[in-house]
Amino acid sequence: MQGSERFEVALSSGVDVPNPLKFLPIVFAQSGKQQLARIQEISSEITENLDDVLQYNQGMQTALAVAYAVGLTVIHRARPENAVRPARALDLASGPGLYTLCLQNYLGYGKITGIDLSPVMVEVAQKNAQEKKLEAQISFELGDVSEMTQMGDDFFDLTSFTDAAHHMPDLATVEKVISEMDRVTKPDGLVMVMDLARLRTAALTENYVSLLGADYLKMGLPYFFNQFRDSMYAAWTCSELATAIPPNSRRVWCHLFSKELPTLQIILGLPVGRQQAFLRKGYPWSPRDCPVPKKYRLDWFFAQFTLFSATPKYTPAAKRAVSAGGIRAWHKRRGD
Repeated sequence: MQGSERFEVALSSGVDVPNPLKFLPIVFAQSGKQQLARIQEISSEITENLDDVLQYNQGMQTALAVAYAVGLTVIHRARPENAVRPARALDLASGPGLYTLCLQNYLGYGKITGIDLSPVMVEVAQKNAQEKKLEAQISFELGDVSEMTQMGDDFFDLTSFTDAAHHMPDLATVEKVISEMDRVTKPDGLVMVMDLARLRTAALTENYVSLLGADYLKMGLPYFFNQFRDSMYAAWTCSELATAIPPNSRRVWCHLFSKELPTLQIILGLPVGRQQAFLRKGYPWSPRDCPVPKKYRLDWFFAQFTLFSATPKYTPAAKRAVSAGGIRAWHKRRGD
């Protein structure tokens, strides 16, 4: 029996391993050739049952808060120094609006639009904004994120697409979404795509889902658990998602993922003309205001350590990208 196989068997034994060391056997077993092919989600990508949507609405009390905290930290460290206030943000596949609300609460975006294909998700998101008294700053609309032709060019300071690329039927659709995000984002704005990444084997995937999703079942969230499991099989590998980066973009793109445990990946479209992803360190909150529940803080530490210690992979801007003169003209038009 090879080393990776021994680790997979050990994971199945049910031994309670302290966080975050519980993931180390998966890290060792992940080394090797990709064996697990993508399995597209069988269920509809539109969640229409209210009870199921309400399970999603508890996401900030689950391990999902760890991924959201990573995404918020990436934006905080990458967005321009001269970010306009109040800046405009567009959050695609916004669901019940949990991440959308975080963009205002932790990053201070002043005008935010969330778009989702589910009417029930939009309704719950609107109620969440009203409860936070943020309905004047945050709005939610029903729409298809792969069809944004009604939106003008160069309008938003940030466009985000979190935990939803795996819902798309193919990589051509993912590329279309990212290209549209590129189009509607200002030249000095930021594009962020964050999603799961598919693991090497089915055994590793089942072990990872069991470890991370155990609390979902304890919290009485079976639909949320099943959706997480299906999503891990439907997720794109890091090399697959990289092919969805728009080939004719004016931006440099940064792909960030942990080589050791690539379960989360982020693609950043940088402000036009910028070559470096991160401008600062730190977090957009004080220690007492961290959005991650205390019981997941070690998972949060492990996730950010593995991701931010990884070497980013950069894709250069297309040769026919916007010239420096074109960027200056854009600034002149907006009155900078």
